[in-house]
Amino acid sequence: MKQPEIRKATVKDGITVSKIITESFKRRTELLQVSETEYPNHVAFETERMAITRINNSTVKILFVNNEPIGTIGTRQEGEIGIIDRLAILPSYRGENYGRLLLEHSENELFNNDCTEIHISLVASYQNLRRFYVEHGYICISSTTLSGLPCEVLSLCKYNR
Repeated sequence: MKQPEIRKATVKDGITVSKIITESFKRRTELLQVSETEYPNHVAFETERMAITRINNSTVKILFVNNEPIGTIGTRQEGEIGIIDRLAILPSYRGENYGRLLLEHSENELFNNDCTEIHISLVASYQNLRRFYVEHGYICISSTTLSGLPCEVLSLCKYNR
């Protein structure tokens, strides 16, 4: 792993965050056969404006390696429940534990801020992603089909020990 640094995103980082998200989720949209026309609010089609809204309404972090932005993650807290969304690592940097680094950093912040559990949602057919979260202590607590998505979504939870 090269010298990683995690920074809190500001509104000036909206385009950077949206580029990381769209690049990271591009292959998944192809696998699900979803288009921006049909599903404009799908995570993979996050615009700069959408990223800025998330930055303003939650905590968004950017992972830099040698000053190059290569990953992002969003968190928010609702009472004692922490929520992690949009963990994304650029494809060329996957497999180097950068996702683990961002996840653990965010989990620590949420648990240190009095969260008793952390929730994550993901598409059920993404078996590798599900395995990643299970290896990090998450368990599946529900499965549902959401309106606006052509697939089953899993809700995973990790409890503070």
